[in-house]
Amino acid sequence: MYQLVIAAGAAPLLSFDELLAAEANPSSAGWSRPDLVWLQGAGCSGCSTSFLNVEQITILDFLTYFTRLLYHPNLSSTTGEQVPQILNKLAASNKAYILIMEGAIPVAMPHACMMADLPIGDWVGRLASKASICIAAGTCAASGGVSKMAGTLTGAAALDDFLRQRGIKTPLVNLPACPMHPEHLVYTLLHFIKSKSLPDLDDARRPRQFFTHSVHERCPRYPAFQARDFAQRIGEEGCLLDLGCQGPVTYNDCVAIGYCGNTNNCVRAGHPCIGCAGELFPRPRLYHTHDDPKIKTGIIVKKS
Repeated sequence: MYQLVIAAGAAPLLSFDELLAAEANPSSAGWSRPDLVWLQGAGCSGCSTSFLNVEQITILDFLTYFTRLLYHPNLSSTTGEQVPQILNKLAASNKAYILIMEGAIPVAMPHACMMADLPIGDWVGRLASKASICIAAGTCAASGGVSKMAGTLTGAAALDDFLRQRGIKTPLVNLPACPMHPEHLVYTLLHFIKSKSLPDLDDARRPRQFFTHSVHERCPRYPAFQARDFAQRIGEEGCLLDLGCQGPVTYNDCVAIGYCGNTNNCVRAGHPCIGCAGELFPRPRLYHTHDDPKIKTGIIVKKS
């Protein structure tokens, strides 16, 4: 039996056999595949790319057996006039669907992000008001992120703020991180498929399953912090707090599940946490430049 497991230590949510049985007879199984609409606003498509890296299940199985993808700017073959036709028909119907928003919404400069001759905000407003739930995929959608950083002119808004300003009360889940962790999205969708409800959320509308603990609490260098053993240069062993680590104020499970099949994460790679899942991301200085005197190039400095 093909079991799907989301997050380290989590119990299987649905088996592949259960999904196939429900596909054959949804009413007797008590659930049906949800329709998905994925829109992209001001962003880089990095969360879509991250979504394709989900390892617990093939992306094809997820988008065919687990869900039914109606539209995605990068994955759908739908182009041209077909796109507004599909979305307009959906918005005018009483059909249930889930709206996934990637990227922020440029409310002060609507023409900065257009789709089918309309600002993306118009599409978001129409589709979000009729959706069963909305999901903000990634930090730009969840809190503005890079799209909202100081100096930008688009007036980029997070999905939560956008919906509140327009009086749209559709239930919302925020999945911050830059990029979003694919496991977070899959877990949220499967929880909704199975229980017809959202997972347990915190005050910021984030699933507690992933955002209860700070990066600092789970950091593999936490013993060094307790010993007050602080690295002074990139590449040194020790706690990275003196180098600007945002782990104490960033809540995410990235140090536990990593990216790309848990291949790596910021701290494991030797760089301080940049706080990409935090509401204040990005801070003015995110990375250390090649000529930063705090960088020790090419060697690891081991402390005696």
